[in-house]
Amino acid sequence: MFALLWILAFSQLLWSWPAESAAIDGPKHQIFKQELDGSYFFLYESPNGSYREEVGIVKDPQLKELDGDLEVSGIYSYVDSQSGQKVEVSYSADGDNGFLSRVKYNVEAS
Repeated sequence: MFALLWILAFSQLLWSWPAESAAIDGPKHQIFKQELDGSYFFLYESPNGSYREEVGIVKDPQLKELDGDLEVSGIYSYVDSQSGQKVEVSYSADGDNGFLSRVKYNVEAS
C-alpha cells in the first residue's frame, strides 16, 4: 500500500503542475463529485486550454484499507511554454500495475 500511495503522491505533483500554471487565469470549467464509497471524479479546464480530468474507482468498498482497492485513471493536457506544442498525458494507477502513463506531443486542438 505504501508503494501505491507514494506513486500516487508523486504523480499528483506531476499532474498538478499544468493545472497550477493555468490557475492564474482561473477555471473555465470545474467539476468535482465524490461517492459514498470513496470513488470520485473531477474535471478542470482553464481559459488557456489546459485541461485535467480524473476518475478514481474503489474496486471493493469492503477492502478500503487494503492495497489495490483503488483504480485511478485520467488525462491532462497543456501547451508547452518552450516548444509551443500541445502535450497530452493519459495515465492509470492501481495496485496490480502501478502507475502507467502515455504522453502525446503536438496534439491537435479539439
